[in-house]
Amino acid sequence: MVEPHGTLAERPAGLLVGALLAAPIGVLSGFAGVGGGEYRAPILLVLLGRVRWAIATNLLIGLIVATFTVLFRQAWNLPPEALVLGLLLIPGGFPGAYLGAVVTRRISSRALKALLAGILVVTGLRLMLFEIPGARAVSLDALTVSLALLLGFGLGVISGLLGVAAGEYRIPALIFLFGISPVFAGTLSSLASIPSQLMGYMTHRSLGHASRRSTRLGAVMGIASVAGVLVGVLLLSRTTEALVSQVLGFAMVLAAARIVWDIRHPHPAEAASSAEQA
Repeated sequence: MVEPHGTLAERPAGLLVGALLAAPIGVLSGFAGVGGGEYRAPILLVLLGRVRWAIATNLLIGLIVATFTVLFRQAWNLPPEALVLGLLLIPGGFPGAYLGAVVTRRISSRALKALLAGILVVTGLRLMLFEIPGARAVSLDALTVSLALLLGFGLGVISGLLGVAAGEYRIPALIFLFGISPVFAGTLSSLASIPSQLMGYMTHRSLGHASRRSTRLGAVMGIASVAGVLVGVLLLSRTTEALVSQVLGFAMVLAAARIVWDIRHPHPAEAASSAEQA
């Protein structure tokens, strides 16, 4: 396994910067239920200097964040029907993530990223500016089960395309398609993202995209993120679902802005990786 030399991640200052920037992203994750991968990605690219190292490390941190979000939010107290719905999102995510990875090599990822950014903006503004429908009981009929499996597949494609947990897409889908409350939707999203992120990280690790230094950076940022998640969950217990929706909407618009920025100003390492694939 080749170690990445000459990166900021090798230096104590780089680890400190990673931890300081990961903590507030963790707060957002704990409060809104999003994984935060979209916001960590540019930080990891700067610190590690390689796209594949950054993706693998991002998956590791996302796995840590999702696990502790589920624990701190006490997912086992959710209604059984909601838990089943969240678990139904998992099976389709694996083939979807594989297809997403293949798609990035065969069609313009710029066009797809622009489309996904547009979806984020529209949905984010919807959450911020309009009152969302009230939560309703989950009915696990054939249509709901089929829709959940299909949604899981589509979210897997997005995850494979962007290298993130896709919580910004999963949470509003749970809210608008199934009537899940924003708080419960964030918890279910974190739960559903754990298996795919674990598989993604293990796959990248087996391909040699993780090293001692990148794993150390992931552990440091993961610990800082967990502290942030705890703060976010504590804040969540003292707020309203309306505010959670607005924060989630803002996070989606912010994620869209980051995607657009990446399209227009790709990191040199990302540009080099795209050239290698062409």
